[in-house]
Amino acid sequence: MTTPSQRQVFLEGEGDAWFQRNRQADADQVAHWTDQDPLAELLEHLPLPCGPGVSVFEVGCGQGLRGARLSQAKGWSVAGLDPSEKAIAAVNAAGCKGMVGTAEALPLADRSVDLLIYGFCLYLCDRDDLFQIAAQARRVLKLQAWLAILDFWSPHQSINPYHHCPGIQSYKDDLPAMFSWHPSYVITDHRLRHHATRAYTDEPQEWVAATLLRRCDFVSGQA
Repeated sequence: MTTPSQRQVFLEGEGDAWFQRNRQADADQVAHWTDQDPLAELLEHLPLPCGPGVSVFEVGCGQGLRGARLSQAKGWSVAGLDPSEKAIAAVNAAGCKGMVGTAEALPLADRSVDLLIYGFCLYLCDRDDLFQIAAQARRVLKLQAWLAILDFWSPHQSINPYHHCPGIQSYKDDLPAMFSWHPSYVITDHRLRHHATRAYTDEPQEWVAATLLRRCDFVSGQA
């Protein structure tokens, strides 16, 4: 019997279960989540103009709170992708654009995105999909676009059981290195904080990183 991929498990129900556990259900919860978002300051201070001409796409968008904040604050055109049908229903019900899917197959045109966000999802992706995920990011990003990652971070890979679903693993490693090995990507910000409190910490098991990279194709003809 073939073991299902983690991607399949999340598309076939665990994505919805994750959404139900983590959904911010009332106004106070939404406000607290938004205020504590480690990526917010980085993204809102990007040197991108305000207005709908800026295209933002979030992979692992959940109920779309980060995208809604960016849309309200900056006027950007924001869309998101998530394996949970329930999460995407909530995104669309709020008047935003959401699509069901996973990171290795982005439903976007080539070089169409100014800011691509991975919102706490890469740590659960199949390790066999990481090259394809990086290739998809490369395909959809404009030549001088931005890439943001919020996720667990460790200088060395560790593998842990995913407590909510038997047979699933979660991974802690240097996820920005998926992209920064390529000479076109430059890390411009990398902030380590405590997973729960968002404070500085010397506890490696609690590290979460908000990382910002720029795609710097400054050589004419480089792709």
